[in-house]
Amino acid sequence: MLNVAGDGSVTLYIGTIDMGQGSDTGMAQIVGELLNIPAESVKVMPRDSDVTPYDMGTLGSRSLFHMGNAVRVAAEEVRGKIAALAREVGEPEGSNIPLAELFKKKYGMQAGNIVGSGTYKPDHIPAAHGDGQSTNITPFWMIGGAGAEVEVDTETGHVRVTKVVNVIDCGKRINPRIVETQISGASLMQLGFTMFEKMHLDGGQVTNASLADYKIPGILDVPATMVNEAIDAYQHNGPFGAKGAGESATLCLSPAIANAIDDAVGVRLTELPFNAEAVYRALRAKAGNPLEPV
Repeated sequence: MLNVAGDGSVTLYIGTIDMGQGSDTGMAQIVGELLNIPAESVKVMPRDSDVTPYDMGTLGSRSLFHMGNAVRVAAEEVRGKIAALAREVGEPEGSNIPLAELFKKKYGMQAGNIVGSGTYKPDHIPAAHGDGQSTNITPFWMIGGAGAEVEVDTETGHVRVTKVVNVIDCGKRINPRIVETQISGASLMQLGFTMFEKMHLDGGQVTNASLADYKIPGILDVPATMVNEAIDAYQHNGPFGAKGAGESATLCLSPAIANAIDDAVGVRLTELPFNAEAVYRALRAKAGNPLEPV
């Protein structure tokens, strides 16, 4: 829901939760573009089920695409109402009169509200029970490619990732700097899954004693060189041609690192994580002197 108050302030109430994705900034930019106002003047309200509309959740890199489309609909409704109000008070077509002045001309004071609402529900055909196929399973696909350079210590099995190149297709970039940080963040998250993180299970129960035993990348594990790029593209059904960015940079990093290890020392790892023990065991097996299984 989008509310324009008589003083010209613009408040956006959205359902999706932004936990660092940067989508709030993107939503404000969409509103600013459609209403011809600075994005900085759009206040995105913190999420509270008492005042914000329902959304199923922030997942699948869906926030900017799904909620962005809903915000676009709401902003277009408000834009139409502002144009109608301008005509009503005698403003010429295309007038750039400030919103606060427009309300004053209508009501004699900075009072009143213009409210727009928007929802977005993409077409969807569920997967068939027989073969799992669908001709319309998702409104957009996440696409990415990655390359990696590694150094492998053949005496210990320790692997250091020295360079990562990650390129994604996120459609039109609403905010290029945020896209860049999304790619780097996703790369580091996947680096953790690839090299360190492992959930130990026993009969379906997690046996990791604590988060101290669940290793994630530290600052010294960050590759010295990280290249984060997005191709020029346009998503025809996305807001201003955009679609989700975050998870696209996770898709190819694990196989890229596996390929780099294979290229370096000739062992093919097929199970994560690629920690020192896994690499050392693979090297011993290749040499015909395998270690005993744990």
